[in-house]
Amino acid sequence: MVLFVLLVSAVAVAEEPEETIDVVIALDTSNSMKGLINVARLKLWEIVYDLSLMEPTPSLRVALLTYGNSKGGAETGWVSVETDFTEDLDLVSERLFELTSDGAVEYLGRVLQTALDGGLHWTPSEAALKLIFVAGNEPADQDEQVDLGDVSDLARREGVSIHLIYCGVTEHEDAQSWKDFAEMAQGGFAAINPRIGAAVPTTPFDNELAKLSAAINETFLPMGDEGRKRRENLTQQDRNAETAGPAAVAGRARVKSSSMYVAPWDLVEALDAGEADLYEIEESELPEALRAMSFGEREAYIDEMRLERATLRQRIVKLGEERRQFVARQIESKGIDNSRAFDTVVRQAIREKAKKNGFRFPER
Repeated sequence: MVLFVLLVSAVAVAEEPEETIDVVIALDTSNSMKGLINVARLKLWEIVYDLSLMEPTPSLRVALLTYGNSKGGAETGWVSVETDFTEDLDLVSERLFELTSDGAVEYLGRVLQTALDGGLHWTPSEAALKLIFVAGNEPADQDEQVDLGDVSDLARREGVSIHLIYCGVTEHEDAQSWKDFAEMAQGGFAAINPRIGAAVPTTPFDNELAKLSAAINETFLPMGDEGRKRRENLTQQDRNAETAGPAAVAGRARVKSSSMYVAPWDLVEALDAGEADLYEIEESELPEALRAMSFGEREAYIDEMRLERATLRQRIVKLGEERRQFVARQIESKGIDNSRAFDTVVRQAIREKAKKNGFRFPER
């Protein structure tokens, strides 16, 4: 069973909501839902890119939890925090691809309690958007130590909306406990087929998007040892996306072209954000290519990378949208129903909740 949890704050509708979203992904890494883990790896980038379309543009932080795996240990209810909230999407991808399935007891209540009650460092503001998606297929109420009513009360007090996704048919006897919990939590319920949406058609745009994704990497100028490590991980997560398939590569390219991809370790971004000063930065912290340059040459090179990145982003956005339309036509022509796909359910729920809280999405 796999739980995919997105946590994002529920607030009253406002003309200009605070632009912060906290997202928790909680995956049950026991043996029965390997397929859903793979779908989460495949569709992470599509879900994140959809968030980038929101207006006003939000700041996104993601945390990753796992449960139902023996590595978590009985004392935690088989729950592990793989990473606390972070803007580093490459780190989230890294942790996702490191996951292995191993049987243990799956406690829905325990992983939610960990996420809601001290296991993570949430955005302090009550105005941040917090939304939880839980996906799985075992009885929701099998944790005898954590009362789901208490979890529901805690979520409401913290302004968190819970949406439950049952992996299977609605008629299955275990699905009823998910429905009951959704009603108790005043949240949402959906039943999905984890296999739907996993097979994505190849498109004429895939190769070019992969090339553009690699090209935009060259415009990032890492600062210091930490920057160099982060730059290396950027490339590694490109390789991980390749193992998931062309759809993941394309989705990741689109995210790298968006405001959701935050790289404070990059000199260009740090300068634009006012977080670095080219006059004051130590030479040892500069990217190796800049160290032998004069100050004027450094400025010119940085300007060149900034312009190149902007150009590549425009091309990725254009090709990415053409690819999306191509895939939509292919799905329609083949009569494929993706309404029960994992990412479809997640994106629709996010959009509905975000719109109620004052965010806007462009019409397609």
